[in-house]
Amino acid sequence: MAAASYDVIIIGGGINGAATAASVAARGYRTLVLEQDDFASGTTSASTKLIHGGLRYLETGDARLVHESLQSRERLLRERPHLVRPMGFILPVYEGDPRPSWYIRSGLALYDLLSPRKVSPWHSSFSERELQRFEPSVSTDNLKAAYLYHDAQVWSPERLTLEYLAEARASGADLRNHAAVDYIIVDGGIARGVDFHDVLTGRRSTASGRLVINAAGPWVDAVLDATGRSLRRRIGGTRGSHLVVDLNGRGPKHAVLASAKSDARPMFVTPWLDHHIIGTTDVRDDDDPSDVRAAGWEIDYLVAEAARVLPGLGIEHRNVLYAYSGVRPLARAGEGVFEGAISRRSIIADHATEGVERLVSVVGGKLTTAAELGSKVAESVAQQIGRPRARGIAALPETPTSRTVFLPPETQEHLRSVYGPRVPEVAAYAASDGSLARPISEMHRDIGAQVAYAVDHEGARTVADVLLRRTAVGLTKDLGRSAARPTASIMASRLGWSEEMQQQAVRDYFAELHRRFVIMDPSGSIPPAENLTDDVDEAGS
Repeated sequence: MAAASYDVIIIGGGINGAATAASVAARGYRTLVLEQDDFASGTTSASTKLIHGGLRYLETGDARLVHESLQSRERLLRERPHLVRPMGFILPVYEGDPRPSWYIRSGLALYDLLSPRKVSPWHSSFSERELQRFEPSVSTDNLKAAYLYHDAQVWSPERLTLEYLAEARASGADLRNHAAVDYIIVDGGIARGVDFHDVLTGRRSTASGRLVINAAGPWVDAVLDATGRSLRRRIGGTRGSHLVVDLNGRGPKHAVLASAKSDARPMFVTPWLDHHIIGTTDVRDDDDPSDVRAAGWEIDYLVAEAARVLPGLGIEHRNVLYAYSGVRPLARAGEGVFEGAISRRSIIADHATEGVERLVSVVGGKLTTAAELGSKVAESVAQQIGRPRARGIAALPETPTSRTVFLPPETQEHLRSVYGPRVPEVAAYAASDGSLARPISEMHRDIGAQVAYAVDHEGARTVADVLLRRTAVGLTKDLGRSAARPTASIMASRLGWSEEMQQQAVRDYFAELHRRFVIMDPSGSIPPAENLTDDVDEAGS
């Protein structure tokens, strides 16, 4: 069988690969995206979920990066308000902190000045009494000053990624998740295409392309190894770990940013869904990014620092639902460079100087600036291969929508927060099949129509694809356990699964939960790995 032919092959379906695909496909290039796992399942899903300008980047003198990031933040706030929302940050300064109050105040003033057409107010300050009224959970012991400034939060980086991919798909891009690249075909010193296989079915395929873009995040070097050449190492990743905690409605209503007492690193506590995120660490990590997990000391560190800044909440290990970690795909730096000082700028590396033409790697990048990075990569595509020589692959037809949808107001509001302008496409499933209008579990507002839409239009192929990345069901208190079987049942009707395959799909979901998260038991300890069998037995019951 002849290899499928494309202009551009993008390896990696995280936020950078997705935004690049949207930009490249919109310019008319025949585009293929290959993601070894699921879209947005790597570093993108393991972020602090902030859309920000990078206040601390001012310390390294990179005002230009801050300005660019702030422009991107404002654009996202205006263009994707269902996903990206303003968030106020309280920044207390205590006696003994490494950065004095005048230094913080000057930085916040510059941060405001660098932000054009601000959606949110400029920064302000609190007296001790005002802080106690505004956010009583924040400690005022040895308080020197306190400020309020604004950045933003993307409640679902996974859905932001899916929106970029939907734009790419509408422009004709071919999107393949669970598709791992085995070999980059290099002939005559030029990248000509890729051999890849479907991880779920084992089917092997070949695709030819005029340009290959390596946007694999922390797997960039592993993809370069697939050329069979000795190419320069590009990634010097650092591990960032976070805790998701349940404070029973008593947590701060605003985000809190403070300097950690033990190492002076920035420490965040941010409201998220019905919980709070505590983060983050910054540790050199050269191990396989697929197996990254929070170490016990990281959990202890984050709990202790959050408890110090928010003493009235009694934050303990028992409040932790789970920990998640990801590897930041930062540019490789020297051994003597402090982790926090490693540049957060993105790099577009052309490997022609190393003997492989038409192969480009994207290193670094952020949720905030992914769209701008995608545009820069698309400009590089035009320089490398010129204008597109043929029209893109025809986009698939959209789902017919119905104007008559009888859903409770709270369900409609929930769908708007998830899908924004695409709500009618999702609601149409509930209009045509009343069973899909029902919640997939008593613990969640998400309905069966979302599962059907995820399979038909967003490439979901596993229960984890739906519960962890198409929705946030698996990220909440019960980790989606109650929704796993109903989700598998809906997927089975669309994918032709047998009863045995349904049961296996649920077991696979529980296994993925334990692979991705350090799940804490109610006592606040980390259960032994063999306790995975308890979830598996429950799934099959």
